[in-house]
Amino acid sequence: MKTTTKISILCLFFCLVGLSAWAVNQAFMSNSAMSYFTKEDWQIFNKTQANVLDKTKDGDKTSWQNPGTGAFGYMIPSDTHKENGMTCRKLFFFNTANQIQGEGTYKFCKTNNKWMIY
Repeated sequence: MKTTTKISILCLFFCLVGLSAWAVNQAFMSNSAMSYFTKEDWQIFNKTQANVLDKTKDGDKTSWQNPGTGAFGYMIPSDTHKENGMTCRKLFFFNTANQIQGEGTYKFCKTNNKWMIY
């Protein structure tokens, strides 16, 4: 088999594997709690998140909810520390929307007076 044929087959294989991985990832995201958030849910969530990152002590739980849609959740900050001149913290989320639950922990650092995921 020629080298160009082998390379073409390998490229095709990796493209198909990549597309499969993308499809699985998209299926996961389409069924996450946050994928069901309305604009109002996002506004409440983002306002709560900013308040928690700026003011809540490590380990304290802050809840949020939107009575209009039934979406709700809570956040718990932890591991506040300085890193490369920035204040960083971990933030655990638990959210429910459309009877779907989701959770995760993300690292945020404050740069130029704005919290960013790192």
